[in-house]
Amino acid sequence: MGTALRSHAWEGAALAGLTPTQGEILTLLLMRGVPMRLGEIAEDAALTSATVSEAVSTLENKGLVEKRRDANDGRALALRLTARGKTAAKKASQWPNFLTSASDALGEKEGAQLYRSLVKMIFLMQERGDMPPQRMCLTCSHFEVSPRGKAQYHCDHFNVTYDDSRLPLDCNAHEGADIVTQRKVWKLYSKT
Repeated sequence: MGTALRSHAWEGAALAGLTPTQGEILTLLLMRGVPMRLGEIAEDAALTSATVSEAVSTLENKGLVEKRRDANDGRALALRLTARGKTAAKKASQWPNFLTSASDALGEKEGAQLYRSLVKMIFLMQERGDMPPQRMCLTCSHFEVSPRGKAQYHCDHFNVTYDDSRLPLDCNAHEGADIVTQRKVWKLYSKT
């Protein structure tokens, strides 16, 4: 699995004329939809500040990103995509599609089981500090177990109900819940 991920990441980035790290940064900026500071990018991508700084310099030289004053703190700089950067980010973000094709071949029941298992693994790895926090439903203050039935979950922010095989893993409206609430939600989620 690791070999396939690495191979497709390199191939996808190369199609956009990027390294995988550069592609990941562009994709992150595209998915967030807002300018980000270098430290935020490093934290979200689990990269060192030096790695991000080097990749960003190259992206800036290619005209794919630009630095502007942060809207919340005029002393800080935030990175945003240029028009060319958005195009490159869209190309670079397509490489994981091979996983979607493979999971679609599993069928609905197996696909749902796989997704649920992946959500659990991500949550557990976050809890242990093996990966940076993701903006996923299980850690969000808007998330609640729905009274509408087993394995149904509700997002108060969007007023939408999800089954456990469709929970968003990266949401721009994510607001971190306190640790007590996260553990309570996890306990309910892991029982269904």
